[in-house]
Amino acid sequence: MQVDAPSASFLRLSESGTEQGEERKPVRGVILVVDDDDPVRVMLSRLLRTQGYTVLQASHAHEARTILASQLPDLVISDIVMPGESGIELRRHIARKWPDLPVFLISGYSAEGPAEFAARTPHTTFVQKPFAADQLLALIEKTLSETGGDRG
Repeated sequence: MQVDAPSASFLRLSESGTEQGEERKPVRGVILVVDDDDPVRVMLSRLLRTQGYTVLQASHAHEARTILASQLPDLVISDIVMPGESGIELRRHIARKWPDLPVFLISGYSAEGPAEFAARTPHTTFVQKPFAADQLLALIEKTLSETGGDRG
C-alpha cells in the first residue's frame, strides 16, 4: 500500500471567513481500521491519528466484531482479503446491526467485484490500493461530515 504524506494544500483551509494560513481542523471521530497486514494497519492508523482521529485497530474481522460490540466507531476501514472472515462478510454483519455506519472497503485486488458490491450497498465505499493519503483523508472527512460522524 502506498501512503503519501498529506499535501500542504490539503492541510490549509480555503473556506471564506478563514485565514489562508490556518491549519484545517479535521472532523474528529473514531475510526476502526481492520487489516491483517500489520505494517499497513499501523501506517494507516498513524496517518489518521496525525489528523486528529481516534483510531481503533483490529487484525481480523472477529477482533473487529469484538470491538464493535463494545464501542461503535464513526467509520470502519477494512481490508477485503483477510484470513477467515473477509471484509465483505464483515460489511454485511455491520449492515445488519448498524445500517447507517459508513464502511470503506480497501483492496489491492481487482476492483470490479468489490466496487460493484460497494455501489449497491448503502454507506459503503470501495478504495483501490494503492491510494494517495490526501485523497483518502479528503474522502474520510467528506463521509464523516455527511453522516454526522463528529462524535469526537
